[in-house]
Amino acid sequence: MRKRKKTLRDRYDAWMGEHPALACVVVGASVAAALVTTFLFVTFSGFGSSAEFIYNQF
Repeated sequence: MRKRKKTLRDRYDAWMGEHPALACVVVGASVAAALVTTFLFVTFSGFGSSAEFIYNQF
């Protein structure tokens, strides 16, 4: 009988089981990157400034 090819999910589960510390580092780095990106976007986008220029037109 032919052996079933491993799916990406099977390989992912096997890798996560064999490398738990590295998996935690990767997940932590991903969360940190998302937080830094969000912080930079909010800081430099101008969404944090007041909206008085909109109300001046009324």
